[in-house]
Amino acid sequence: MINIQDIIPFMKDGWVAMDKNGEWWWFPFEPYMTSYEWLLRGGDGYEEAIPISDMFDIAPADDWTKSLIKVGGK
Repeated sequence: MINIQDIIPFMKDGWVAMDKNGEWWWFPFEPYMTSYEWLLRGGDGYEEAIPISDMFDIAPADDWTKSLIKVGGK
């Protein structure tokens, strides 16, 4: 398994977060949390999100509700 922090330096600017099911996602904009997933305002968020767990075997976060990480930028 790969730690999410190990692949973040290679990602496009945006946000990453793990959902309640242990799947990691990349979002182009900061998502908000529902009871079981992260969504983007103005849509369901998964239209623009990329399921990075489909590409990498990423270790789960200890607490999915605290998994949101900003990628790149300042």
